[in-house]
Amino acid sequence: MIIHCSQCDNGVHPSCLDMSTELLNVIKKYPWQCMECKTCIICGQPHHEEEMMFCDQCDRGYHTFCVGLGSIPSGHWICDCCQNIPSTQRKRVRRSKNNKVV
Repeated sequence: MIIHCSQCDNGVHPSCLDMSTELLNVIKKYPWQCMECKTCIICGQPHHEEEMMFCDQCDRGYHTFCVGLGSIPSGHWICDCCQNIPSTQRKRVRRSKNNKVV
């Protein structure tokens, strides 16, 4: 199976991104963006990549300053959109924009 970016239409295998089945099911429900096209859900901008973080449940991008955080939190982070989903379904590894595990 290949998933496609809603912006550039590039395709990627979910396994190459280390996506769980649960995360794959979630990203199929919205216009998913690849790491190169990822924008902040709140401000819509791709800038300040070093301050971009991704929800462990849905993979949407958020700037730390757009959600009121001073820095990217250690461990996992769940956005407000996903807060009502049981923690047993949450992904434990979070990637920054440059694909580093944080």
